[in-house]
Amino acid sequence: MVSLKLDDGMNRCSVYFDDKSEESYTATATHNHWVHYTSGPERQSENFAEYTEGNVVQAFLGGKEYFSALLAAFKQAKKCIFITGWQVNWDAQLAEGIRLVDTLLESVQTTSGLQVYIMPWENPAQVETYAAATERVFAAMNTHLGRQAFYVQRAGSKSGVMFSHHQKCVIVDEKLAFVGGIDLAYGRYDDHYGLQANADGRQGINMYNSCIPPIVHRPGYDPMNEYVIPVGKYSQEQLQGEIKRAEKRQTDSVQHIIDTVLKHELWQSQGSSKDSVYLDPTIQPRMPWQDYQVQIEGPAVDDLVRNFVLRWNSYSHRWPDNPLQTRVPELDIPAVPSIKKGSCQIQLLRSASLSMRLDEHKNMPEIAPKARLKQDDILRSLHLLISKAEHYIYIENQFFVSAFEKSSIGENEPLSPVAKSITPTLSAWATRLLPDDEMPQNPVAEWLGDRIKRAIFSHVAQPFHVYIVLPVYPEGRLDDPAIVAQIHLTRQSLVFGSHSLLNRIRRSLWVKQQLEVQAVPRKEWSRKIEKLEELCGTEYTSIPLEVCDQYVTLLNLRDHDELNGMAVTEQIYVHSKLTIVDDRYVLVGSANINDRSLLGDRDSELAVLISDTEHGYTDLDGSGTTVPYRNFARKLRQKAWRKWLGSAAGECAEALDKPALKAS
Repeated sequence: MVSLKLDDGMNRCSVYFDDKSEESYTATATHNHWVHYTSGPERQSENFAEYTEGNVVQAFLGGKEYFSALLAAFKQAKKCIFITGWQVNWDAQLAEGIRLVDTLLESVQTTSGLQVYIMPWENPAQVETYAAATERVFAAMNTHLGRQAFYVQRAGSKSGVMFSHHQKCVIVDEKLAFVGGIDLAYGRYDDHYGLQANADGRQGINMYNSCIPPIVHRPGYDPMNEYVIPVGKYSQEQLQGEIKRAEKRQTDSVQHIIDTVLKHELWQSQGSSKDSVYLDPTIQPRMPWQDYQVQIEGPAVDDLVRNFVLRWNSYSHRWPDNPLQTRVPELDIPAVPSIKKGSCQIQLLRSASLSMRLDEHKNMPEIAPKARLKQDDILRSLHLLISKAEHYIYIENQFFVSAFEKSSIGENEPLSPVAKSITPTLSAWATRLLPDDEMPQNPVAEWLGDRIKRAIFSHVAQPFHVYIVLPVYPEGRLDDPAIVAQIHLTRQSLVFGSHSLLNRIRRSLWVKQQLEVQAVPRKEWSRKIEKLEELCGTEYTSIPLEVCDQYVTLLNLRDHDELNGMAVTEQIYVHSKLTIVDDRYVLVGSANINDRSLLGDRDSELAVLISDTEHGYTDLDGSGTTVPYRNFARKLRQKAWRKWLGSAAGECAEALDKPALKAS
């Protein structure tokens, strides 16, 4: 085997010495992938954080692995726990027989000084994430404890009512953090899939499948049905007895929540407590959930703490109006930085609107300089990763919606009978379609197409491959027009749009075909390519779609089982937000590949870019040339592939070892 010479023409790179630097002159240089952008004449940094060194990172594949580590961390907590999520449910299952409220209550009872700060997105009425119910339950637990241990801040959108806070992060004692795509919410408790809805003691909405209608009526419980005295309802002039009756009713409501939660008899209702409908586990499958979370110790945790505190303090510091609200105190950022203890470099990345950043500055100007730009760190990171990829790109994501120029379906073309049968509800249009009503803008498909184009026209042929793993269709039912719209946008972005990913590849292949047919000398190709691209028009359609298989693999995941003697199948819901490049770099977090997550002025997002300084050399493409890899990225990619390959992993040993292999 020969070793590939690293590019010495790079103007910025990272260099790591092998073993002990004073005893070795062997080093590895890699491209610089860290995000940094500035504004103004003084070049003020606008990205949220610079990269840090000396971090310990562990990856969890699925909620069951993650929740096991989280429960252990909660038991060790001494000072504080920070939780932020798009959805945080008080009765989310974290282990068999253990809900979120159980483990947090046990922790604060065991450690008297422990404080828990919970910041779910404050959902509008049209999108139910049960944030208000979670606040009520933890407020009632404060009454049960006789002290303030839980603080819940329902975080309203900073980018307009159409958008959300989508970050998913838990921090324990400001020293240990968990970040990724997994909320402490229904359906996330999963390991190796499986369709039995009530397996592992799942109850209530934890028997989760949003793609089919629940059919079994069972008693449920909704804390929002409990009574609180409306603000300003009673004046001093009213009868004292009427006020006392209202106070007694409110006190009884608080106690009813406490009793219901502690008895473990009822779970959160999807509707009113008298009309709760759940899956029938004898005939209906749950929907398996595929996602990732990473555990971090080291200096990167300080950046995650800063993000949480800035967001928390950007809202008003409220005193409760009733005993089913919690106080919202101001938080401070710890003065002592975390110590270095591992081999991983990490950069914390955000999507954050300018209005969100200005609110953070207004409340903590000494920590957050006045912003001039939105933060689109994650989009910029994807650009660096894609453009500098050398061998392969692995994308596992809940969405792939990117700019595709012209749709394959004309605006005035008649709808099919199926399409005509789908009638949008007001809530569907108001909360899901309208933000995406304009054409997608993010250029991820273009960047991937450009990188593959380089491989197509390369003078020295080198295997290059892009893997994209997506859900079969977005979470929801196929008679929901918002879901149908997302399916359409995904198909146009990947396959059918005039400048979809595959059609960009076909355009490049057509241009190369013309160069070869015309016998254009190789040295003149660079002059001819652009002109031929302009002439291409729809000529690319002469290139079979199957030819793209050499460069792109598109995958969905599905499982099957037998329930009560009947064969059932369900998609494995890919909720992941993971990108791995060249077995060197890992980007993982909450951001989907769509405009909502990536443009920066829509949903708020959180991600980490990870590069391990512990490394080795291997042949990634079967060429016999060894190239550097980073331990964390390679191990995570192999573990992820083994999981979804299942029993076929043994037959795919070569692909597991050589992800850029042409036969992979």
